[in-house]
Formats: sequence, structure tokens, C-alpha cells
Amino acid sequence: MKSKLKTIALSVMLATGAGVASAHNVSCDVDMAYDIDLDGQKITLSDNKAEKVVITGSNELYLNGDKQSLSSEQRELLGAYAKDIRELLPAATEVAEEATSLALEAVRDVTATLLHDNPEKAEKFVSRVDSIAAGIKQHISDNHLRPNGIEEYFEGSEFEKEFEELIEDTVVDFVQGNIGEIVAAAMRGDDDKVNTFEKRMEKFGEEMETKFEAKGELIEKKAEALCQLVEQIDEKEDVFVKAFDKYEKYQLVTE
Repeated sequence: MKSKLKTIALSVMLATGAGVASAHNVSCDVDMAYDIDLDGQKITLSDNKAEKVVITGSNELYLNGDKQSLSSEQRELLGAYAKDIRELLPAATEVAEEATSLALEAVRDVTATLLHDNPEKAEKFVSRVDSIAAGIKQHISDNHLRPNGIEEYFEGSEFEKEFEELIEDTVVDFVQGNIGEIVAAAMRGDDDKVNTFEKRMEKFGEEMETKFEAKGELIEKKAEALCQLVEQIDEKEDVFVKAFDKYEKYQLVTE
């Protein structure tokens, strides 16, 4: 199994509507060949639930269940590599949780403005988005990372279909509740009503930019750091492979 590991933060923000917070495109163009599980200090890399690699807290290495004989130098290199893998999961989880939280906050603000006359509908919208965003927790936590599951979740047709429906419903409600009234006001020369609506929309846009841009940039920096950590894992993995060539076909990070 090979899975493209894109920056989780940006994936979440763009998928859940918080792309307004960041216009930059950050991605980690690497593949991760395995799911990762942490049990204390024990690392397990698996493919379709089949264990391929186990690295213990004392830097013992098992490949397909067979313990490998390593020199002290090889164990040291393995330990440096494993240390970064252990850091990857909590770092990725932090970014994903912060990005999801920001996305939900943005969605809540958008619906509160566009559906201000229908708070029950707005809350229903937010609840649906919350439910969808929560699905990412099935694939990422402090003790597991499912790269393939994350990609399938964000790129799956059901996920995209759900968000298309959410956006469509909100736009339809907004148009039905506001545009017709504004057009009618314009036709009868009610400039005050039209100007009030325009100012409301302008103020909303400015508030969204002010509120979310800085937060989005902070998350983006963490996303960039996450990419750097993945690249560092890749580099240390290559160093270990040079010292222990049997590990070459078990590499976690591929390009």
C-alpha cells in the first residue's frame, strides 16, 4: 500500500471550508508505505493490517516477525529514525485538531451570517460539518496514523458529495432569504436597504479575514514543520538503509 501524505492541516482546512484562512499551498510530496501504530515506545508499521516492521523501545528490529541482528552503530541509527517516527504522530494530531477546530469555527461564523434568520438551520449545518470533520479521528491520533485512510476520506466521493450538498443548501437558503428581497428593494429605489446589505457583507468579509488569517498562518507553520519532520524521517531512514541494506524494501517513506 502506498499513500500520498499531503499536509493534513491544509487538507482539513480546505475540505471543511477554512481555506479562507490561508491561500498558500503546502504539501508533503512523499508517499508513506504503511500504517503506523504506537504502543508506548513500540512502533508497528503494517500494510493492510499485516505487521511488516516492529521497532521496540530498546531499538530491537523485527521484519515480518523475525528479529534482526544489529550492530551497536545500526541500533543507534535505528533509534534516531524511530525517535522521529514517535514524534510524527502527536505532531500530526496537533495540526489536524487545530485545523479542524479552525474550520468548524469558520463554518459556524459563515452560517451565522448567511443563515442569521434561520438559526436552527445554521446549527444543523454546523452539526453536519462537525460530524464529517470528526471522521478524521478514525485515521489519526497520538497512537495511530492511517495515511491511506486519510487520503481516501478526503478524496472519497461521499465526502465530496456531502460538502457539495452542504454548500448548495446554504446558498439556496441564503438566496431565498435575502437576494429576492434585496432585488425588490433595489427596484423600488430603497437604497438604504441595499446599502445596509452591502455593508453587512463587506463587514463580514473583513471580519473573517481578520479573525482567521493569523490563525491559519500559525497552523500553516506547524504544517510546514510537519513536512520537515517527514523529510527528516526520510533522510534518517536512508542513512539506516545504507548501514542495514535489508531494510531497503521495508522503508516507510518513499517518493
